[in-house]
Amino acid sequence: EITKDLVYEVASAARPKEVKEVLDLSVKGFFADARTLLLKTMLNHGLSGVDIIKQIQREILSLDVEDAKKMRMIEKCGEAEFRLVEGSDEYVQLEALIAGFCR
Repeated sequence: EITKDLVYEVASAARPKEVKEVLDLSVKGFFADARTLLLKTMLNHGLSGVDIIKQIQREILSLDVEDAKKMRMIEKCGEAEFRLVEGSDEYVQLEALIAGFCR
């Protein structure tokens, strides 16, 4: 039987619910919890830094925050993705990204 969980597993993608939870924790200022969940999600699903940033960017639009904050968050995603493509450490960049969301 084909399930949502199976599709995400085969596609090497995190469930949107997991990514949204990371974002919710971040914007509420719970950096350590957001960081732990983000790294766990990446490792459990075998995601690269770029993969997770793309999923984060999609989920930002559904957050219950003002549009100006969403724009800043999307801008930070772009900066982090650029640094990753240039060869920066993905864990450091993702931690910096969620730290920026906590402000």
